[in-house]
Amino acid sequence: MHRLARVLLASAALLAIAVPTASAATAAPSFRLAALPPTFSAPVWVGASPGDTTGTVYVVEQGGIVWKVAGARKSRFLDLRRVVKSGGEQGLLSLAFAADYRTSGRLFVYYTRFDGNGEVRQYRARNGAIVSNSGKVVIDVALTPPSETNHNGGHLWALPGGQLLLSIGDGGGSGDPAGNAQRLDRLTGKILRIAPKLGGGYAIPNANPYVGRTRARAEIFALGLRNPWRFSVDAPTGDIWIGDVGQGEREEVDRLPKGAPAGANFGWPRLEGNRIFSASTRLTTGTPYIKPRFDYGRGDGACSVTGGVVYRGSVVALRGWYLYADFCTNTIRGFSNATGRSFTRRAVPGIVHFGAGVRGDVYVASNQTGRVYRILS
Repeated sequence: MHRLARVLLASAALLAIAVPTASAATAAPSFRLAALPPTFSAPVWVGASPGDTTGTVYVVEQGGIVWKVAGARKSRFLDLRRVVKSGGEQGLLSLAFAADYRTSGRLFVYYTRFDGNGEVRQYRARNGAIVSNSGKVVIDVALTPPSETNHNGGHLWALPGGQLLLSIGDGGGSGDPAGNAQRLDRLTGKILRIAPKLGGGYAIPNANPYVGRTRARAEIFALGLRNPWRFSVDAPTGDIWIGDVGQGEREEVDRLPKGAPAGANFGWPRLEGNRIFSASTRLTTGTPYIKPRFDYGRGDGACSVTGGVVYRGSVVALRGWYLYADFCTNTIRGFSNATGRSFTRRAVPGIVHFGAGVRGDVYVASNQTGRVYRILS
């Protein structure tokens, strides 16, 4: 996650924060952040359910509560505090609605259990409320080494057709001491692809790259990641964008185009961003490491990338920009995949998530201000 243990929650005094207009040199779009009225305790995820046209959004608090927000009102949608271990980089970390949520009512959550390992559960909702006793375990993830509490990941993304992507960090510890991110017998340091079953558990998609390979976990979709706290799938293109938090030098954003061969290896802990991680690192011959789409250093006080989304909403000038943030510099950043141009703009502190609403609108969650903001022109 994003050094959450170092931060004290502060309340925001303003309901709208203006993001300065870009200079002529960068020609970046101007936009503003308009805060939703309710406040939250360490929000880490925000988004809408598929097909919703009411403007209702859902907000995940790290401590274990999912709130349903309609206008100025919030109501408790799901309370998992009895099973969630929260603090530092642990907690209730992500939510995903099934693509067919309007008919199936299925949704998924990812959280840290009290034993320190990760778990995905599915629930079912009916008439806007969680069905009692509908919770089923989908997958347990051993977050090794067990002595560490950071690099839990993690983000869920539901795909059309019932498959689910899940990002998992390398399990913590400086430099991935157990080599988890490159080990095919462990789920840590990976993006997984599974097909959750209605009654709990999951199936393995046949197209996964390590199906049938000895001593390899068939759930693995991509590997070589340090802590892919947030990723997204751009619906119009099918491209996957991954924000992978760096060790001490480089923050990176990876792009996996639609149709790219499964089994992409992003290089950690042999590579950090575009650089060899350490003088003792020896790259394995014949391994096609995927270079970051871009990376950046920490000379301006940056410390932790928050992966974002390709903007497809109502602010016309932002359409097609990949929006992301750095947790420590209180900035929103943009990158144009088409032109390679970028911009950086002051925003709010502690941005930990970019979430999609209806019609491509984007919301931003700050665990420091305790607010959720909508990006507007």
